Amino acid sequence: MKNQQLAEAGDEINEEVEKRTHTPPKFSKDGKFAVLNINSEAQVHPVIATRWASNLKSKASEIVMVANYGYLPGKVNFSCRIARCARGRDPLVNTIKSLKAVVDLDTTDLVQRLGESFARGYKEASGGIVNTAEFEELCTLMKEGEKPDKPKGDWHKKKVDKSPQKKNTLKNYFKS
Repeated sequence: MKNQQLAEAGDEINEEVEKRTHTPPKFSKDGKFAVLNINSEAQVHPVIATRWASNLKSKASEIVMVANYGYLPGKVNFSCRIARCARGRDPLVNTIKSLKAVVDLDTTDLVQRLGESFARGYKEASGGIVNTAEFEELCTLMKEGEKPDKPKGDWHKKKVDKSPQKKNTLKNYFKS
């Protein structure tokens, strides 16, 4: 009987992971963080972070963060993983240092309000459990969902084709 219950629980988790994995990420303004916001009563955020870290391909991305707003009331449980495309970069990506660097942008007491359960784990895989309001402040600091600044210069202007005009057009063919 216990094996049946265990199998049913596993199926339930797999179904929840599959459902939440298709959530599109929002990127930080600098592109380093890919943030997926989910709402699940199941502890699926670490699995989803690992999946996305394996599949994300981007020149700027370094860290996949999955934030679960539904696991504990009033809290956000989040997991961070280094994106496969960022492994081996010089300097090496460190999830804990990167999270703390975002918090260092704050001019108030956010680091104290985030508490001991913020940026816990290993440099390759970390996470935490924080109050929803403080997590929202963190996302504001990383400028989640904001478009990156456009590079300066004339990169956006259309290139003008300076090749010589064709003289053997249909219009010219019928001219006499």
